[in-house]
Amino acid sequence: MLIFEVEDSRAVDSGKLLALTKFLAGRAKDTNAKLQVSSKAFIKFAQGLGVNITEENLGDIISREPLSNVIDPYDPNSAVVSFKGNTDAPDTSMNANQAQEVVAQNAKDAMKRGMNK
Repeated sequence: MLIFEVEDSRAVDSGKLLALTKFLAGRAKDTNAKLQVSSKAFIKFAQGLGVNITEENLGDIISREPLSNVIDPYDPNSAVVSFKGNTDAPDTSMNANQAQEVVAQNAKDAMKRGMNK
């Protein structure tokens, strides 16, 4: 076996990891979950894709581009891989009174439009 063959067998396919990260972040957004996954699950998914990744090299791999652009810095003590944008969004929901006022105003506007025809 040649040296470059050994080196290639240990190389990490950052393209596969980037695709995995985007999939997991998108899935979390779709289910309104936190933008994170346990490090063990992340490693298991990546290994399932054929990526050579372990708990020992996870932090190093995440710290390099392109993953550093989409994953927050890894804290081995937390055992969680957090995706960028994992901040709590401001509460933009309305209370019941505000929602009723909006619906009532829209109904009034619709009635006016219907009468003008």
